Amino acid sequence: MPMHLAPLRTAYFAGRLPEAALSALPEATARSWRRLRESGAGLRECFAPAEPGLTARMPELLVGALRRVGPKLRVISGDPEAAVCALFDPDGVLAAFEGGETALGRLAGFGWGPGIAFTEQQAGTNAVDLAIRDREPHVTTGDEHSCAALQGMSVYAFPLQAQDGGLFGCMALFTLAADGQSHARAVVSLASILMETVIGAEASRAQLSRKFAEQRAIADAIKDGTMVVDRDGVVEYMNAPAGRILRVDPEQAIGRRLADILGIEPVIAPIFATGIGYTDEEVRLKKGDVDLHLIDTAIPIKDGGGNVLSVVNTFREFRRVAQVAQKFGGNQAHYALDAVIGRSEPMIRALDLARRAAAGVSNVLITGESGTGKELFAQGIHLAGPRADRPFVAVNCAALPRDLIDSELFGYMPGSFTGANRSGRPGKFEIASGGTIFLDEISEMPLDVQAKLLRVLQEREIVRIGGSDPVAVDLRFVAAMNRDVRGLVARGRFREDLYYRLNVIEIAVPALRDRPGDIRLLARHYVERYAALLGRPVRGISEPMMRRLEAHRWPGNVRELQNTIERLVSFCETGIIEDTPIGDADHQGGEQPPVAAAGMAPAAGGLPTLAAAEKALITRALQASGYNVTRTAECLGTTKPRLYRMIDRHGIRLERGR
Repeated sequence: MPMHLAPLRTAYFAGRLPEAALSALPEATARSWRRLRESGAGLRECFAPAEPGLTARMPELLVGALRRVGPKLRVISGDPEAAVCALFDPDGVLAAFEGGETALGRLAGFGWGPGIAFTEQQAGTNAVDLAIRDREPHVTTGDEHSCAALQGMSVYAFPLQAQDGGLFGCMALFTLAADGQSHARAVVSLASILMETVIGAEASRAQLSRKFAEQRAIADAIKDGTMVVDRDGVVEYMNAPAGRILRVDPEQAIGRRLADILGIEPVIAPIFATGIGYTDEEVRLKKGDVDLHLIDTAIPIKDGGGNVLSVVNTFREFRRVAQVAQKFGGNQAHYALDAVIGRSEPMIRALDLARRAAAGVSNVLITGESGTGKELFAQGIHLAGPRADRPFVAVNCAALPRDLIDSELFGYMPGSFTGANRSGRPGKFEIASGGTIFLDEISEMPLDVQAKLLRVLQEREIVRIGGSDPVAVDLRFVAAMNRDVRGLVARGRFREDLYYRLNVIEIAVPALRDRPGDIRLLARHYVERYAALLGRPVRGISEPMMRRLEAHRWPGNVRELQNTIERLVSFCETGIIEDTPIGDADHQGGEQPPVAAAGMAPAAGGLPTLAAAEKALITRALQASGYNVTRTAECLGTTKPRLYRMIDRHGIRLERGR
């Protein structure tokens, strides 16, 4: 550095020299002097504390690294007692330092200590401020410093940057030598690189640790069991739900062979040889006295050569899967007993008995004509009982195909018959386990299936088709029929022992003709419902029309009334439904027209309603085909599922051979 720099500095800051006089300075130093003179800061004698509210921010791992690296740096710099290593945060505040007595003694006389600021405004021109400002290494020596505390010293400063470009702060070496030795600069550069590497490694380790903790918390929060098993069958990871399902402590399970934990060879073992995993397979395990029924998924993790390194195994309890399927599959209870419309004495008695039955667990038999609302009672009993939040599965025994009724009710094992799902399938009894199963039209169930149902009622377990192991089921049975069950028993068409097993509590739902006082309530309810549903401006029913409705015999009960109101609302041209013929209501005492003899209820003008014509046509087709649903569907040009829906809608009874 030129010997005339001190007089130059004094004259420049006194305003006696032009800007051109700074050409003798390093460019960064000249810019700093220029900024200082323009701001009026001028020359300083001592260090200044940081501005209020600013405190040093430095990772502890860096401070620890300084304690280890600092003494070595001072030795390499030449005179360890004449040097100080220091860390500054991104705001230029002194965070930590390590130094020799000689250097520290000199600096202390100028106010050196933690918390002082090395910004340009508070410590004058210095390499620390320049390194933080420019994010590149800087050196300032001797009289380049505008603060007297640093004159006669050299400062080597290097910014400490994170891998993402962020700034941790600055590392600096202060020496009493004012000539700026090149080897000292190289040493500090090497040390700063080393410290950045330490920062990166520690940050990566901390980040990985945090990520692992987060992922573990996520894995423990989900309800599915999750395990990782290596190729030796040793458990590398097990989350809390897996431990709960398998009845083991996850912490104690890690490091043990899965076969030792389960007591049997795990189903995932072949994956290590085949490399082929599976998804959503049904698995049954017996661990001690506990039967585990799971839906299992196993995904192999392979190296670049295709070798299986480990298997990620996730599983959930079958009952939880069944509950989810019930929730979104459409077979769930919707109607509470309070939703049943009726104030007549017979209906009040039936509802009171249903509410009392709902509180218990006994089997319930609901009897009544077709269209009286037996399923509404079944749903209401379920929702009013202790199993309200569990599955409700409704089965129409009359609509089940004869050759599939066993598999629908009891389920089947993989490969049990041609066309079977390769993974097997649970039946309605298993799906409903824990809740209620509603067997509608149970009088139509074949005698051989009745015998199997009786065993389920007695033993509370089922055996799938193609299987041999019994599966326990926890069910409440609610059954319904619209025929004279005692007559069926007398004729040998229904098992007497099954009847008595089901008929613990019998609820008789009254026909609509036996509660004429409810017709007005029901009619008004359906007018409001269908006016809104169909977008029709219908406000009500005229009194003459209401009397006509009350005088009708309603052989189809509430379902017939509902369909009649829907038709009347659809064709109403005014706001009030006026007196209009309603099918065979005008032919109760006289001779039936020809169409009625064919099984079709005539409407106005002697023509049948569309619903009556459809029902009569389906009935005749079924009779002609000997009640073979497949042939009937082909004859009518429709599909079997659609035909079953129409049969159910019209309440047509299937006369099966037994």
